[in-house]
Amino acid sequence: MTDNEVQVPPPRRSFWGLLLMLVLLAALGAAGYGGWRVWHANHETEDTVAAQEALLIRMSHQLSEAQSSIEQLRERQSDLTDALHQNADDVAKLQSHDDDVEQTVQHLSADLKGGRTRAQLVAVEQLLLMANDRAQLAHDARGATAALQLAEERLSAMAEPRLFEVRKAVADERAALLAVPLADRGSAALNLSGLIARADALPLRDHPAVKAVAAEQPDAPHSFAPGWGARGWSSLRELFSAVFIVHRTDKPVDRLLPPEQEALVKQLLELKLESARAALLLGDTASFRGALDSAMQWLGDYYRAEDPTVSAARAELERLRGLELDPPLPDLSRSVGLLRAYLDAMPR
Repeated sequence: MTDNEVQVPPPRRSFWGLLLMLVLLAALGAAGYGGWRVWHANHETEDTVAAQEALLIRMSHQLSEAQSSIEQLRERQSDLTDALHQNADDVAKLQSHDDDVEQTVQHLSADLKGGRTRAQLVAVEQLLLMANDRAQLAHDARGATAALQLAEERLSAMAEPRLFEVRKAVADERAALLAVPLADRGSAALNLSGLIARADALPLRDHPAVKAVAAEQPDAPHSFAPGWGARGWSSLRELFSAVFIVHRTDKPVDRLLPPEQEALVKQLLELKLESARAALLLGDTASFRGALDSAMQWLGDYYRAEDPTVSAARAELERLRGLELDPPLPDLSRSVGLLRAYLDAMPR
């Protein structure tokens, strides 16, 4: 075989080899591409995974922060809830305190009002007790009436319906006092003053006309014989005649002072009238009537009964003697009892 000769493989074998090579190359290319794709995909997957991991880590951090924020919010919400509860408790306490303060104020107002009412009723009680004292001890009907009138006015000003029975009792007692006949002491005192002023001008009785009658000389005792015994008896009789003078009169003997003491008689009459006026002003009926009786007896003993001025004086004294300076006064204790029962029933 020579150099010029070319050996040509058989065509069938070369085609198949080429085809096999091509197929092999294609497979290698496909495998390389597939590997690249796989590598690229793995690389992308790794990047994606890394990104996702980073994202997950970031989301985990965010979630942790969110959870922390949620916890903080929950804590703040809990604090706010506690604060709200605390505020609600404080508001309830303030409301309760306000209610307590309001009740206290109401109680104080009621106590103040009740205390003022009690004080006014105690003052009325004192007036009623004063009226009883004036009526029972001093027998002063006018003073007792004035005290009852003042008590009635104060009860009326209080306008308390529950005090109606007390007011009615006070009004009844005042009406009973006004019905008592009272002597006009002022007018009687003026009348006595007029009598005292006229007492010095009242005429006294005249001294009765008397005549002296010589005492009859008794006969000498028959047992004495003339001589020294008769002379002694005669001397003794003359001595008694010089010491004792016997006067006879047909009129009864008046109890008169000597003429030089007539001023004393008038002064004693004035003193008796002054005593009557003093007893009148004191309201002492017994002493008043005793002084008037003494003055009338003095007028009958030492003054002219037939003289008009003396008769008028006696008539005036008789009229004044009929005055009742201390009439019996009604009982004034019912109003006090009713008022005390009302005070005992009041809440303190």
